[in-house]
Parts: sequence; C-alpha cells; structure tokens
Amino acid sequence: MASQSDHKAAIIDGKAIAQTIRNEIAEEVRHLSQKYGKVPGLAVVIVGNRKDSQSYVSMKRKACAEVGILSLDIDLHEDVSQVDLIAKVHELNANPDVHGILVQLPLPKHINEEKVLSEISIDKDVDGFHPLNIGKLAMKGREPIFLPCTPKARQLSYVFKSNTDRCRRTHIYGAVRGFHVAFSGFVL
Repeated sequence: MASQSDHKAAIIDGKAIAQTIRNEIAEEVRHLSQKYGKVPGLAVVIVGNRKDSQSYVSMKRKACAEVGILSLDIDLHEDVSQVDLIAKVHELNANPDVHGILVQLPLPKHINEEKVLSEISIDKDVDGFHPLNIGKLAMKGREPIFLPCTPKARQLSYVFKSNTDRCRRTHIYGAVRGFHVAFSGFVL
C-alpha cells in the first residue's frame, strides 16, 4: 500500500493543456468542414449589457473563431419581452446552421429563466440546462445529451493529460457536475 509520502503533487500547465484541447477541436472542425461542407454553429443569446456577461460572451465568441466554429451573435435589449426572447429561441431551434444554443444568464428579472431554458431544443442545449437533460444527468445509468459548461470529457482530458488523479471542483456548476461524477464513479 502506498504511503502518504508516495503521493506527490503535480503542477499542471493549464494554458498548455487548454491550447492542446483547442488544437484538437480545431482539427475536428476542419475534418467536419471537409467531410460535410459545414462547420458547427453556436448561437449565443445575450440580453442586456451587463459587463460581466458581455465579457464572458466575448470570450466564447473568440474561442469559436479560434477553432473555426460559426458563432451567431444574438444581442437583445434589456427590455426585450419574454415572448420575443422565446420566439428568438424557437427561431434558433429551427435553424439548421445552429447546432448549439447558449442563453447567457442571468436574464433580466422580468424574464423567467426556467421557461426560456426549457424552450431550447434539448438537442441544441449545449449548456445542459434543459429540464430533461438535468434529469438524465441526475439519474444513474442515464447519459445526458449535453453536460453543463464543465463537461466530463474535457474535465477528464485535464486529468489524463496532466497525469494527476484529482481535479478540483469549479465554483459555478459543481453541484450539477457532482451529480454526474457521483454516478460515473469519478472523484473530484
């Protein structure tokens, strides 16, 4: 049995690992483009002009551009009605060039986030917030269509590429990830 002193901390180079992952995704996108003449399309819907949300969405757009993913930017005014926002979500659900939809949270107080998120097609809900997706995530033996923002596959890529056996929880989606990790046998 290994003693406590046999376990050494490993310093990982997060930037290098992230670049490796971006390179792998860019290669996958190039392959899709060559094979099908299409690239994945991500629609990012943002309501209002919160600086933190704008900054986060800007990073998403930059990441899409870097790997060759089509980024569709939907910027709506703070006072957009819930009906109009849901109509935009339905439009994106029907758009064949959109393969994933993100609605940036939080939404303004006059909009019911749960209602809006439940209107995103489960097949395009890349945040993994659709109620059916969350339900599958929480049930042992069921695979969600999409994992929340810190997906298991990428999380495990960090573990395997860094030769460590533990990852720390991120602060934002830890509870939802915790469901999945608990049922898949991995320890965070």
